[in-house]
Amino acid sequence: MATNNPTKLPYKPAAWMVQEEDLQALEDLLHEMQGRVDKCYQDGHVYLMSVYVRLVALVSPEIDRIERRFKRENLAAMRKQEKQLKQEAKTAADDQHTL
Repeated sequence: MATNNPTKLPYKPAAWMVQEEDLQALEDLLHEMQGRVDKCYQDGHVYLMSVYVRLVALVSPEIDRIERRFKRENLAAMRKQEKQLKQEAKTAADDQHTL
């Protein structure tokens, strides 16, 4: 008997695999698709333009999601560094008081 519950993975698939080069490639693709939309508009290609518009609608939110993720990770790294620096300063101050 098959179950309806999918197997849960211990991580989000492919989320940890995204690199800045991947983001750049998506941004390049977005700009290319936007250029193709403009060209189709000028040439009067209605169907092909609708396909490119759907591709832009698919890629654009993905770029936004990845950018937000990179910003969150960057902020988390800065906070971790700040916490480490505070801990080092506290340890150094405690060491001076015990001498």
